[in-house]
Amino acid sequence: MSDKLFIVDAHEDIAYHMHYFSREFVCPSVPCQITLPGLKKGHIRLVFNTIFVHPKDKPSNTRKRALEQFGIYDEIYATYPEDVLRINDSSGISELLNGDKIGFLTLMEGADPIHAPSDLEEFHAMGVRIIALAWNDKNRYASGTDTGEGLSAAGMELIEKMNDLNIVLDLSHLNEKCFWQAIDITASIPIASHSNSMSLCSHPRNLTDEQVTAVAEKGGVIGILLYSPFLNSGITRATLHDVFLHTDHMVRLVGEDHVGIGTDLDGAEIGAFPEEIQTVADLPKIADTLRNNGYGEERVKKIMGENFIRVIRENFQRA
Repeated sequence: MSDKLFIVDAHEDIAYHMHYFSREFVCPSVPCQITLPGLKKGHIRLVFNTIFVHPKDKPSNTRKRALEQFGIYDEIYATYPEDVLRINDSSGISELLNGDKIGFLTLMEGADPIHAPSDLEEFHAMGVRIIALAWNDKNRYASGTDTGEGLSAAGMELIEKMNDLNIVLDLSHLNEKCFWQAIDITASIPIASHSNSMSLCSHPRNLTDEQVTAVAEKGGVIGILLYSPFLNSGITRATLHDVFLHTDHMVRLVGEDHVGIGTDLDGAEIGAFPEEIQTVADLPKIADTLRNNGYGEERVKKIMGENFIRVIRENFQRA
């Protein structure tokens, strides 16, 4: 039954890995989790493909490295037009749903490349449709879990400009103060592209039940993250049972319409992910785990992809 699923992965660091580790998208010479054949085999139909600049390149080379990653995606679109579809608007989603290509919808993880809120239109023109304001560190707009500081005035202005351009707010990585300020300002249906439950794993990158509820009350979706230290406190390598526990906790808390998958594969080495997940081709195993734990097919379809599709379509329709 897994082959009939429309799987959405809300967080894949494809260009980051290709850029910083010089690997190839189809036949890499070194092991990696995400390849075009793997996406096809795993029935992944929509990816939130990230722009992520490594901290070692901040601040002097931030914009340069971001533009290089945009270039990598442009090359993918040009080289594999029969396989990969750039998603920018509602028509792109319709084309995706009516065809068999893999959609890429660009998510900027950390707004550091945007030197001022007035520059946002330039990045929107390049395809950015989702922005996470900060990574773990602090930038001119917001702070991740490295500090407890809130949004700056520029951060509040950036969210207002995101509202004007209909760019979705991604709340993953923000510290609690920034989270609550940002979710209050956004006009979009927000997401947390890759975050787990702090109730099950007390890590600052995870979300409290109150935060999960706030995202759901806005109509948003939380993507369950596959990184082991965020699943079980890093005591042992995580398993798909840990993935189920986080999924089930959120489903019980806010319902089946607000949980999805945001793997963060290629964000770390293979051994940092559940032992059953070696590549993106293994993502249908998550659906099988949900079924084996009593989830019906409609609920499985929502979690594996339909919930994120709904949020993106509704946000595009706001334009």
